Amino acid sequence: MCQLEHLAQDKLDPASLLKKIKDWGCEIVGIGDVSNGLPPDLKGLSTAISLALIHPEQQVEDQIYEYRFLEIERKFEYIQKKISKQLRDDGWRFLEIPTDTSKQRDRLISRIHPLFPHKTAATCAGLGWIGKSGLLINPDHGPRLSWATVLTNAPYWATGKPYIHGQCGHCNACVRACPAGAISGKEWSRGTNYETMIDIVSCAQQLENNRITIGELACGNCIKICWRGHDI
Repeated sequence: MCQLEHLAQDKLDPASLLKKIKDWGCEIVGIGDVSNGLPPDLKGLSTAISLALIHPEQQVEDQIYEYRFLEIERKFEYIQKKISKQLRDDGWRFLEIPTDTSKQRDRLISRIHPLFPHKTAATCAGLGWIGKSGLLINPDHGPRLSWATVLTNAPYWATGKPYIHGQCGHCNACVRACPAGAISGKEWSRGTNYETMIDIVSCAQQLENNRITIGELACGNCIKICWRGHDI
């Protein structure tokens, strides 16, 4: 959960760091205060630097939407290492949390993902909201982004107004497009239990069906159909 109010004293201007992060190749970046709701293991790292890279253009008519890109993972690794070095040189602590697709690899850091989701960092930095699909929706690119995070104790100013409610309104395109009927259509708000929005079991079963029928443990209908970021 993000902190909505900040004390003026002892805050750092992030402008210089943000420019460097853009120069290092990050396409979208924001900073949020996530001090409320951090698990005990991460206490003290209350500033989240939220990073996003835009997915390569894909054909809407493809059977699945590909969201795992090795080149994006490698680019994130480079950007996060540069950020970490900068924070270390400035005397701050930090923790790199890689993109969600890295969970599929046998990496120690993957254990952190359940403790701190990228969605928290992005919504607190004002970069998007949680859509009815349960995905992070950016106003300009919809759900067609990969996300990574760097947590730090550096007290940077937040760069945007946090999203605390969904912005999908009456749109139910993803609800209709889900082949598993797994999306309830409930609008998100801060503190919402995702299990009331998405039937995880039905979604997982659909992914397994796709693995059997088309050879991919993937779907992405909810990503393809979202009108945010392009015209459907």
